Amino acid sequence: MMAQIFVDDCPACEPVNRLIGTLLENGFEIVEQRLDDYHFHQLYFKLKGIGILLEILNSEGFSKEGSTYVCNCHWSTIEILNTNSSEIFLG
Repeated sequence: MMAQIFVDDCPACEPVNRLIGTLLENGFEIVEQRLDDYHFHQLYFKLKGIGILLEILNSEGFSKEGSTYVCNCHWSTIEILNTNSSEIFLG
């Protein structure tokens, strides 16, 4: 299990930790992160990597549109860039 993710001392929720942990374990890297709203613990992450294994991602707890996931609990956003193609379709 990956360590808890924080942005500016604000912790990420469990679904965000799980999804980012899975991406990092599969060779993705965080290229941008920021705190959008401290009160709501709303975070933003952009990750990039080769998206060969993206079909097996557990996206429970998220709404998704294309390559962007938004957690249902805090509206944190994870944008995923695939360096293998200009567009990806996620599980």
